[in-house]
Amino acid sequence: MRATVARVDREAPIRFVRTAYEADDWIAIFLKTYRTGETTQRVMPVSAVASPRFQAWLRYRNAHGWNVYASVNAVVPGRSRTRRAIAAARHVFLEEDRDGPALLATLSTRPDLPPPSYVLHSSPGRLHLFWRVRGFPPADTETLQKQLANALGTDMTATSCSQTTRLPGFMNHKHARPWLVSIEYLRPQTTFTSADFPRLTAPSTGAAVACDAAARAGSSCSDRLHRARQFLRAVEPAVAGQHGDLRTFRICCRLVRGFALADDEALMVLKEWNARCEPPWSDRELQEKVRNARTYGREPVGGLLAEDRHT
Repeated sequence: MRATVARVDREAPIRFVRTAYEADDWIAIFLKTYRTGETTQRVMPVSAVASPRFQAWLRYRNAHGWNVYASVNAVVPGRSRTRRAIAAARHVFLEEDRDGPALLATLSTRPDLPPPSYVLHSSPGRLHLFWRVRGFPPADTETLQKQLANALGTDMTATSCSQTTRLPGFMNHKHARPWLVSIEYLRPQTTFTSADFPRLTAPSTGAAVACDAAARAGSSCSDRLHRARQFLRAVEPAVAGQHGDLRTFRICCRLVRGFALADDEALMVLKEWNARCEPPWSDRELQEKVRNARTYGREPVGGLLAEDRHT
C-alpha cells in the first residue's frame, strides 16, 4: 500500500482541474472500487477539488483501491452528474480502449480535425482524448462525439456529455496491476469552437431512420427501448463455439432494424445481455456487429414495432 501512495503524482490532478475547466466551474468527482462495486460522488467548485484537504482525501481513497474520476464537463452546482445537470461543455471527448497509438496516427492524417488539447493515458494502450471548447451547447457536443466515435471507431458508449474521465496522477485499480494515470498536454491553452470541427450532419448511425420508422408505427423512443430490453431478457447469450457470432449478428439485426434503434441505443440495451455471453464481446466488437447489422441485415426497419408480441 505504501508503494502505491509513493507513485501517485500529487501535482497532476491539481494542474488538470486548473487547466481543463474555468476557475468558477463546478465539477463532479466520482469514486468507485471494483472490489465491492461501491461508489461515491462529490459535486464541488474547482477550487475545492484542488484544495490540499480534498486532494489528501482522494489520495487516501485511491491508496485503498478506489478509482478516481472527474466529469469531462462543468456541472450545475448542487446537482448530480446527469445530462440535464451539465452547465457547460468544456471538452469534445473520445475514449479509445484498444489501440491508442493507432488512433493518434489516424488523427494525424485528418486535416479536418484540430490536434487534441491533451491526451490522457488511462492504462496501457488506452487513451482519453480532449479538445478544449467554448460556445458548444452540450447537446451539440454529444452529437459531434457520436459522429467522431463512429467515424474513428472509438468507444460509442463513452459519448454522453455527462461522461467522466480518470483524474490524472492517481492509480487505475481496475485491472490486476495498478497503473498510474498520466496526461500529455499538447495545446492546453487553445480553445476550439464548432467552426474548428467537421460540420454536424444528420446522424449517420441510423437515428433518423429509427425515428421515421418509429413514427410510422406510433412507437416512442422509450417504448422501443422497453420492448428491445424485454426481447433481450428472453434471448439466450452467445457462447463461443456455438455459433455465437451469427447469433449476435441476428440479435443486432433485430435491434437496429426490427426495433428501429439507433446504434448508440442498441449498444446501450446490449450491455446487460452481453454480460451473460461467454465470453462477453468487447465494445469495439459490438460496435462493428451493430454497424454490420444495419448495413447487411435484411429485416425491415421497424418491422417489429407493429407486432403485438415479440417472437
